[in-house]
Amino acid sequence: MRHNIKQFIILALMLVGNITAWADETVTFTFLRAYENYYYNSYLVYSGTNYKLNADNTDTFTTATTTVGGMTVTIDYSPSAYGAVVEMSNSHKAFADGYRYQLNQNFPFTLSFSASKYISHVKVYWTWTDYNWEQDADNNTKSCSVQIDKFWNVYKIDVTLSDTKPVLDIANATVSGIADSYDYTGSAITPAISSVTLNNGTTPAISLSSSDYTVSYQNNTNAGTATVTLTGQGDYTGTKTVDFTINKVAATVTAPTPATVDYNGTAQPLCSGATCTGGTLMYSIDGGTTWSADVPTATATGSYDVYYRVDADQNHTDIASTLAGTATINAATVNYGCLAVTTTSATDASLTIGESDGTATDDISIPADIDVNSITMERTFTVGKAATIMLPFDIAVSKVSGGTFYSFIGVDKSGAEWEVVMQEVNRVSGSLQAHTPYLFMPTATQMTFDLGGEAVTVKANSQQTYTVQP
Repeated sequence: MRHNIKQFIILALMLVGNITAWADETVTFTFLRAYENYYYNSYLVYSGTNYKLNADNTDTFTTATTTVGGMTVTIDYSPSAYGAVVEMSNSHKAFADGYRYQLNQNFPFTLSFSASKYISHVKVYWTWTDYNWEQDADNNTKSCSVQIDKFWNVYKIDVTLSDTKPVLDIANATVSGIADSYDYTGSAITPAISSVTLNNGTTPAISLSSSDYTVSYQNNTNAGTATVTLTGQGDYTGTKTVDFTINKVAATVTAPTPATVDYNGTAQPLCSGATCTGGTLMYSIDGGTTWSADVPTATATGSYDVYYRVDADQNHTDIASTLAGTATINAATVNYGCLAVTTTSATDASLTIGESDGTATDDISIPADIDVNSITMERTFTVGKAATIMLPFDIAVSKVSGGTFYSFIGVDKSGAEWEVVMQEVNRVSGSLQAHTPYLFMPTATQMTFDLGGEAVTVKANSQQTYTVQP
């Protein structure tokens, strides 16, 4: 029971204040029960004077109001019970201290006080068999009330009055208007306070105005726990703190756009256009095993899957690994007339010799030497029908299949008709020279080249332009 009393009083009465600064004037009253005119009369006793609580010809009262020491006291048992002053058990400690009467404890009741001065304290005394318990109640208003629970023995009450409004501590104030949490915005979050109330069980509650305290904020920009601190001023002292949470928000990202580029012999970016807010944008092109904040690059031709993620900062949440798409570095093809050189890496280039339409010549200009390791000729030959050939590279005849090559020796003018003199190029040790015309006698419809893993050099012809024709 004692534990329950303390809980109630702490909730219902206690309002901590700076009581040492008050100019005290304490009104103390007790109770008296007397048998008079065939009825038991209940009295409130103040400074030797008895103030009757019940009406004439009644033993009890539901509500009694009287004025003592410049203060109005109301004892209210309504609506469903009755009040009376009753005798105290001689086993109570207060009995040994000389007290004999207490308020009826079988029903809950309310004590109310009203004065022209500030009510600084209300001290209500309870007594038990071996225990005399009391608790202060503080308020800086001129009226208050205290709820008394059933089975509590009230035998004396002190009410302290003051001409000066007390300075009260706001540590137990109730602050409204601050939500439990807010989302991170990047700016300081300063919730507006809608009301501040001191209400520890006495009534009326005290509503503070904005001039009664100052407000400051701590740690109120970044995600985490922020604090609002109210500091009392004027009639109020102490501080009241209220915490709220600043929630992390999702990072935002503009996904990278995978690149499609041609090989140029240098490392090229594989994506572009990515942005993020709230963290560090990371890239991977190996399926997520290795990550870097640098835009990925590659030199060799091929396809590259580009992944991205966002490693969030303290105010944001991560964005998981996501496939942006596939970047491509295509083989680079440069056309020199009907010649096409396709480069796929620093050591891999192929030459395609296109086929003329059979009616027109094709002037070819090659500005610089080009090494190639693969040669394809698209020209179609007629088996047994001679054709003229001029290649843009030096090559051994043994590496060329599809017919026999003849070099021009000269022109014989001894007869009536001039005759061109030609000599077969040795297939074992002979070679064909760049930019030199040869007669080719096809044995197949296609000329093929087997370089054996070696490179040949397409020769520049900046000093001349040669012609390929059927």
